[in-house]
Amino acid sequence: MLLSILHATHYRYSHPAHYSIQCLHLTPRSDSTQQVRDWSVAAPGQMTQQIDGFGNIQHILVRDDVHEEITVRVEGLVESLDTAGVVPHHPLEDRLPREIYLRPTLLTGPGQAVQDFAQPLAPAFAADPLDGLHRMSSAVARACKYRSGTTDVESAAAEVLEAGTGVCQDQAHVFAAAARWLGVPTRYVSGYVHVAGEPADDTASHAWVESWVDGVGWVAFDITNEICPADAHVRVAVGPDYTFCAPVRGIRRGGGMEAMGVQVSVAAIEQ
Repeated sequence: MLLSILHATHYRYSHPAHYSIQCLHLTPRSDSTQQVRDWSVAAPGQMTQQIDGFGNIQHILVRDDVHEEITVRVEGLVESLDTAGVVPHHPLEDRLPREIYLRPTLLTGPGQAVQDFAQPLAPAFAADPLDGLHRMSSAVARACKYRSGTTDVESAAAEVLEAGTGVCQDQAHVFAAAARWLGVPTRYVSGYVHVAGEPADDTASHAWVESWVDGVGWVAFDITNEICPADAHVRVAVGPDYTFCAPVRGIRRGGGMEAMGVQVSVAAIEQ
């Protein structure tokens, strides 16, 4: 599927800022699951591209003049391929031992709510790990109903389970926390998705997970849509949780209060 993607993030400050540095995870990489046909990143200031420790394309944006706003805009075309949810090996991502994705983070810690949620699924994992992961995806979707505005980027998995609602990011954190507690390496994925029948502007940036299955490799699970990602998904970055692959994350000197606006559009292009 050929997807046209536009993602613009606009920051406006109540007072002039004198310095800002942003870490951008906004550029997908071509591999056997997708081919990037065209991609551009536009932002004011000095921008340097590099590969981060998890194998993602990362840009460091520095602005050292006086400014009251910043707009980061990316757009491009990506041909996404259907690999039935199986993510082929990639040398940049495989530099790290997969066991690193067993470590808990601040957002995926194994609190009591996570343990209580995961424990009933343990027999399914012992019998068939792949089936156990599918069961977990469905269980997370039931336990954490999709609802925007009930959580924020600092909401941890245990808090989300106790609240019973969240967004795709929260569902991914709950899945990762529970799977890791059961001994399954699991990484957080940020990217984009096109949902058939939905307007392009209603399709936002998205989050899902990938878990390691012996004999198969990394397998992706989109909890929100209760599917294994196929040709409607575009992978951008992977990491232990959201904070490691957030689209835009940074610090600044000055600026006062901050207002942020985001526009995301993902449209399928007929070939």
